[in-house]
Amino acid sequence: MNNERKFISVKELNEVIKENLEGNFLLRNITVKGEISNWKIYRSGVFFDLKDGESVISCTMWNNALNRIKFIPGEGDEVLATGSISVYIARGRYSLSVNFLEEYGKGNLLLELEKLKAKLYQEGLFDESRKREIPRFPKKIGIIVGKDSAAEADLRKNIARRWPVADLYVYYSLVQGDEAPKELLKAFNLAQTEGLDTLIIARGGGSIEDLWAFNDETFARAVANSKMPVISAIGHEIDFTIIDYVSDKRVSTPTAAAEMATPDIESVRSFLMDMEERLQDGAEKKIKGLRDKVEALASRPFFKNPASQYEKTKEEVRQLEQRLRMAAQRYIDKKSSQVAELSSMFKAMNPENVIKRGYSLTETEDGRVVKSIKDVKPGDKIKTKMKDGTIESVVK
Repeated sequence: MNNERKFISVKELNEVIKENLEGNFLLRNITVKGEISNWKIYRSGVFFDLKDGESVISCTMWNNALNRIKFIPGEGDEVLATGSISVYIARGRYSLSVNFLEEYGKGNLLLELEKLKAKLYQEGLFDESRKREIPRFPKKIGIIVGKDSAAEADLRKNIARRWPVADLYVYYSLVQGDEAPKELLKAFNLAQTEGLDTLIIARGGGSIEDLWAFNDETFARAVANSKMPVISAIGHEIDFTIIDYVSDKRVSTPTAAAEMATPDIESVRSFLMDMEERLQDGAEKKIKGLRDKVEALASRPFFKNPASQYEKTKEEVRQLEQRLRMAAQRYIDKKSSQVAELSSMFKAMNPENVIKRGYSLTETEDGRVVKSIKDVKPGDKIKTKMKDGTIESVVK
């Protein structure tokens, strides 16, 4: 009996915890309300705790995010911290990696965003299983951007450079402000009628207020039900909007969106040239192989001189016929000899011939041969055949 217990290492356990915590959508880009304590500044960023009356969570905030906040945090400040759960495998500790921090009272938008995010998540709009792959070789690409924006220029340049064979459809819209959600939805609905292969929604970075139009629920639901795959390229790496979650793919820059939406035409050309060369080599080898077979067949005597092959076959048939005749004659001669031997034997056994050699043959009156005296009785008439006549007698 095997008493060994199955186990995993501490590291493996922490890796499983990390994968489950960091891969959970509900724990990504979440906003937490709490009070700052143990604020410690280091060269790479700050470490602090966020607490309420009942619990504490460790937090980290790196310099690139720290430089974006618009106030000086301090001990006891009540704040809204936005970030994602991160696990440090070596120590088995989890913390909130904060990418945005603001004073409470100025963060009502974030609370509203968290409620909407949780709602749509529960409905399955963020599920990876419903998201589609981006077509490899698009014929029609659409972009929704602000008119004359840096995002538009970036997309136009990179799509034209990478895949100029595609038709580009541009839909202009306001990308911030109160009217932006309606404008974005209008542009999106128009794009749905064009039969596009891929649709890109893009704008540069900004504050949460600047990007708020991309958190509109109606617009988000429309994107989730898009006829074609959607690539979201809104804000920077640390900026997340609802559109990022419902889109099929999310990237951090318009350049990355162009690269995701298109193949590199130079790479495609190189691939096609390589395939053309391979096909040509393969065709040449095939043709050479067939040519060699034809030449091999052509070198055979029949193809060189069909008449000689006919004469050869004719001679072979004549020889076979002669051999058959000889074999048949030998067979007939053999059987004739056997017949002669049998005939001679039968002649030797003929009673008439035996009588001619001095023997006699006795028969009863009814023609039965007398082989023994028991075959007759007194008074029977018998005939004895001799070579020169017949003797008739009566048995006494």
